[in-house]
Amino acid sequence: MNAKISRRTFLKSAAVGVSAAHVLGLSGAARLLRAQEVVNLRKMAWGSPLEKANIEAGLANFMAQNPNITVEYIHTPERYDEVLQTMLAGGTAPDVFKVGAPYPDLSVRGALMDITDLVANDPVLGDPEYFFPFESTRSTVDGRWYGIGSTFQWRLLYCNNDLLAAAGIEPPSTDPEQAWTWDEFIDILTQLTFDAAGKHPGEDGFDPENVQQWGFFAPDALYDSYVLSNGGHIIDPDTLQFALDQPEAIEAVQAFADLRLVHNVSAQATVLEQMGMNAWQLLASGRVAIIMDGNWALQDIAKMGMNFSVGVLPMLKQPATVTSSSWTTIYAQTAHPEEAWQLLRYLNSDEYQVGLVKVGLWGVSHRSLLTPEGVETWWDPTVHPENWLPLETEYKLNYGQVTPNVVGAQRTFGMITQSLAEVWIGTRTAQDVLTELTPTLNQTLAEEQARATS
Repeated sequence: MNAKISRRTFLKSAAVGVSAAHVLGLSGAARLLRAQEVVNLRKMAWGSPLEKANIEAGLANFMAQNPNITVEYIHTPERYDEVLQTMLAGGTAPDVFKVGAPYPDLSVRGALMDITDLVANDPVLGDPEYFFPFESTRSTVDGRWYGIGSTFQWRLLYCNNDLLAAAGIEPPSTDPEQAWTWDEFIDILTQLTFDAAGKHPGEDGFDPENVQQWGFFAPDALYDSYVLSNGGHIIDPDTLQFALDQPEAIEAVQAFADLRLVHNVSAQATVLEQMGMNAWQLLASGRVAIIMDGNWALQDIAKMGMNFSVGVLPMLKQPATVTSSSWTTIYAQTAHPEEAWQLLRYLNSDEYQVGLVKVGLWGVSHRSLLTPEGVETWWDPTVHPENWLPLETEYKLNYGQVTPNVVGAQRTFGMITQSLAEVWIGTRTAQDVLTELTPTLNQTLAEEQARATS
């Protein structure tokens, strides 16, 4: 989204969708009167144990409202894409399932049901004031809807406040206009990183092989927000081609890598493997002061008993964060398209989403949940830090950017991950890798798109 949304304008327009949103919940009660043969649906998704528990609670509510429909939840936390592809190839895919990167490819290959008309004609989902404007961008392929974004995800910082306080550092702001500059970020991380002898990076005798506390950790895949912050694109929204060979992208990728390679303030992924911890555990244990993760991490971090805070990402040229989501879709060959649509529209109701937002897993993707009344339905001070709301109402809406859906992305993003591995460990520069890789990515897109339409 390029145009900023003022809080007053946003809340005024959001109120329009509130009454309509209630219709979605009431429609389930009306269906109780329909005497139908019980239909058995299957729904598949990935997720942590906490996510699984909350999804199952929502599905139980759906079945209580729709006694003619049962839903078997297939929780698949490992090798999800592989399992899904096998089921699709065998014609045994679930009626409703989540899709990640393969979404554009599956859409054009006929694996997903076209729900364009169902969305447009729905009294709630079709209301232009229900979803945020970006929804039609991220959920359509060639102008057609084949699924709906499950949630509204973005990237942010999580901080161990005790470690910051010990170094005399204030936590980052949740106001995008107060984001740390890149130089400020490096300086802060340098103060937060020290070896077993208490020496910081840049000091004589600092031992990068024996770091006691790291300033920062971020998964390799989250470099993309910094490309946006530097004024670049992963995929150019105008040409729908990869733009990773442009100076803005190359500079950002190298800057991200140099946090580890040059400044010695960020832990490599191997540190997690050696310690047998995930990033959240490193943060809680005091081995890392600040981590970068998605908003979904709040669900688990809030339950770890640490003194933590949140903040917007540091910026290179401008505040920016990648906004994304998986998609919830209907199998094109489902034997129960009407009931599958009933389930999909329930999964996009306030009633369902509020439970997952309340526990800190999801971000709000319906306008009605960001009105003052809507916020009251999900705000939980035991989960959400007191300064969380600007992340929902300002940061993700006005500084978040959606990567366009492009057929061929499933194959090409795997190529990017493999090639950038050399940059992260310092055996090749971002300039060399991305200049060489980008033409290959765009050629692969062309091949995949030709195959999809042949």
